[in-house]
Amino acid sequence: MNKDVLNPKITEPLRVIFLFESTRGWYETTSREKHDEILPILQEAFHEWKEQEAQLIATIDADLFSAGELPRLGWHACFLYNVKDVNAVNSMVHIFREKELDRYFKIEAVIGRKFLLLEQ
Repeated sequence: MNKDVLNPKITEPLRVIFLFESTRGWYETTSREKHDEILPILQEAFHEWKEQEAQLIATIDADLFSAGELPRLGWHACFLYNVKDVNAVNSMVHIFREKELDRYFKIEAVIGRKFLLLEQ
């Protein structure tokens, strides 16, 4: 067994999960606004994340059996990335603020590490 399991250390790259949720602002927009205005900006923001040398590992969207606002989880999608450092994580979150996407979505970064019993 790896001794690091019992002695956690910050590793590089950072393992970051971004928790993503639509807010009331999203639900108060029309389908046209969503498709013509908001989603292109969101896609642009995700493209800019690549400039932070962030490597997407996996995503999950928990919308298969739900609709509308779901406060139970606090998120409806999450994105797992390897990110080079905390400044890059901060920049990724700031992109949402800069593009005023925080009017429609909330995003939260949780920094951790690999779960060493499952992943070496």
